[in-house]
Amino acid sequence: MKIKSTDFLEFIKFNLNNYNFILLHGPNYGLVNLLYNNVLNKLSIDINDPFNVSKINTPKMLDDPSILLEELSTYSLMANKRIVLLDLSNTSFNKKIIDSIILSTKSQTNDSLLIIKADNLGGQNELVKFTNYSNQGILVPCYEEEVNQIKAKLINVLREFNLNFSDNFLLSLSSKFSNDSSINTMEFEKLRNFLTNNETANETQLLELVTDNSTTSINKIINYCAIGDVKNALFFFNKTIDASVSSIVVIRALIKHFKLIEKIQCEVQNGNHIDNIMKNIKPPIFFKDRPSIIFQIKYWNLQKINLILKRFVDTEIKSKSALFSDKLIVAQLILSTSVMAKNLIKP
Repeated sequence: MKIKSTDFLEFIKFNLNNYNFILLHGPNYGLVNLLYNNVLNKLSIDINDPFNVSKINTPKMLDDPSILLEELSTYSLMANKRIVLLDLSNTSFNKKIIDSIILSTKSQTNDSLLIIKADNLGGQNELVKFTNYSNQGILVPCYEEEVNQIKAKLINVLREFNLNFSDNFLLSLSSKFSNDSSINTMEFEKLRNFLTNNETANETQLLELVTDNSTTSINKIINYCAIGDVKNALFFFNKTIDASVSSIVVIRALIKHFKLIEKIQCEVQNGNHIDNIMKNIKPPIFFKDRPSIIFQIKYWNLQKINLILKRFVDTEIKSKSALFSDKLIVAQLILSTSVMAKNLIKP
């Protein structure tokens, strides 16, 4: 059953007993994590309780595909349900893993609850389709926030402090926010804290207060990486650091871009004309971005794309391990990617 992300927490408050598993996924990585953490808090789940909670990730599933079924079949000694947390993010997984998850949930009883968080799996993914049509599953797609959504939230915050501004200003301020919900949550919290002591705040103050978390700098990082401009790629990465943008967001954006290049390359190799591909591809490519994409297609072959995507995933895992400086290893990733592109493009 599919539930809107905005309705999810209220829905499980009254209906969770009727379901055995939850799938949170989508391109809004921040929202996936926010909802995941909110579910844990709402259900008072102690993730460090080995007697009642099991944590599984993709590498564990790859090593032992039967581990999920075993954990779902284990009874909790001290709680009504055993909680199994399955993290499919940060790593790629194959059909065998998806089949194992589906089989395990089909065999699942009411004595366990499986909570899955994942990247953007896509509407045609077998796990997504299975969850959507299952009587026991809750599917929650987490889409990126759009300017109009951010603007509506912004209006509500300003109304709390009896502040009104022009529509043009609200749109301008909204455009500084991110499409990642976790980043926007911090920005709105910062805004509320400021307005608590500055109820007569003006437009200039608010524009200076809100960090420019728009995707401009991230898009420039991606573009300069892909065309081999090392200097500018690192320059705009430093700007995202100054704007407190998570390194994970940067990596995710790079992955998304190179998967798009990979998709186009596959279409080209299947004999489709580049103009038709650019017109019909989903999600659509803005007209102003098409020349740059076509330029990149000439030089990034599938072998190099596969290599760089593996590096992106490995870097994301390292950045979450707390053993490395995430900013340093992402800077190194951007440097190596830019240098690779430079070497591919040079005559």
